[in-house]
Parts: sequence; structure tokens; C-alpha cells
Amino acid sequence: MDGTLFFIGQLIITVLTVGLISSLYFGLSHAFRKLHLPALQREQLLQFITTGLAFWLAILALLGYMGFFYEPETSFLRLSLAFALPFALIIILLFSRFFSLTLRVLPIRWLAYFQACRIFTELFFWMGMKGGFVPVQLTFEWLNYDIVVGITALMAGFVFFGRGRYRRFEGIIWNTFGIASLANVLLISLFSLPGPHRAFATVPDSAFLTLTPFIWLPGFIFPLALAAHIFSLKKLLRSQQQPFRYFQGPKG
Repeated sequence: MDGTLFFIGQLIITVLTVGLISSLYFGLSHAFRKLHLPALQREQLLQFITTGLAFWLAILALLGYMGFFYEPETSFLRLSLAFALPFALIIILLFSRFFSLTLRVLPIRWLAYFQACRIFTELFFWMGMKGGFVPVQLTFEWLNYDIVVGITALMAGFVFFGRGRYRRFEGIIWNTFGIASLANVLLISLFSLPGPHRAFATVPDSAFLTLTPFIWLPGFIFPLALAAHIFSLKKLLRSQQQPFRYFQGPKG
């Protein structure tokens, strides 16, 4: 294994995670202003969200550092749990009235542009493969073509949802493809782990995902990308309504 590329990979995932949190903060801040929430309430909500995310990332980092996720007999289940908990939050948010209102004022093109982060994850996988710690099946040299979603995200945001454009059908197809591609990456990752569920006999395996900060891929980055797709589909499939009236005060 190339130690230098391993260290660079750690930096890439750390910087990408911080960048995604910053993008999330910016997007939610914009949405809360559009909903005419009082400034104090906006700040409290943003602080609560960022603190919660930091707490979750810290737990993952600590468990990864302690070797909790690297247990050949149970790595599959433990890594699945790291993804399942954020996924459960996504489902809860889908049925949240307040989040539904927040989602309505969030430009859908932002959710599409957000998927461009997958360009960096795929380049990281390729670099890791060259460095000897990422299996080849997790790269575009074999079974993982998720970089296509990252590249087309820039096109989708502009062509489908640019100024004056709202291509509902194309957006639904693209987001559905993005979910399928992400599921492919996750399944390859899980079935490349050491243990009884391993389906790929390649060397190396995907045990690097159990380490800090790479555990943030299945525990934060993958779920966040999935959430952007699911929330985009909700916006595309919902009926058009104006949510602002729920937060405006009574008329004089």
C-alpha cells in the first residue's frame, strides 16, 4: 500500500465532508430565509443541524479509530448500520411537514448540482486503487461507473432545471438512475468486505471503509447523495403549491 496516497485519500475525504456540510448549511440557510423564519429561529435550527452532524461524524470517527467496524465476521452488518441510521433519518424527513415546506423553497437545481461531489469520490476510489487500498471493482475500471452521475449532475442542473426550464420527466429518470448507481456502489462496497458475505475475491478488499475518515463515505457522504436524489424526486412528483402562507403572519 502506498502510504502517501493513503494520506492524500484521508485529506480528500475530510475536505469533501467539510465541503458538503458547508453546502448543506448554505442551502438550508437560503431555504429558511425564503420561509421567512425569524433570524433567531434560523440560527438555532442551523446550529442544531450542524451540531447533530458533527456529533454523528465524531461518533463514526471514534468507532472507526477504535476498530469497531473492522470485524471480519460482522463488518458487513456494522457497516450496513452506519448507512442504515442516516437512511432512517431520510425516511423520517420525508414525512416531516416542516421539512416538506423547506424542500419546496429549495431550488431543485441545487440538489442536482450537489451530486457533482461524486466526481471526487470516484477519483478518490481510482487513486486508492492505484495506491493499493481500494479494490478495482469499486472504480470505473471495472464495476463502478458512478462518476457518470457526478459529471451529468452539472448538465442536469443546467439543462433540466436552469432558468426558465423544468423538465420533470427527464429529472425523474436521471434521479432514478442516480439512486440505482449509488445502490450499486454501496452493494459492491459491502460485498467486498472481509467475512462470510464477501463476494469479490480481489485484493485488496474494501476494509479501508471501516477506517477513519473513510467511514464517512457509507455513514455520511453516500446517505447525503441518496437524500438529494430522494428529495429531488419528491419535489418532482409533488403537486405545485406555495408554502409561504404557513409562516407569514396575519394580514393587517
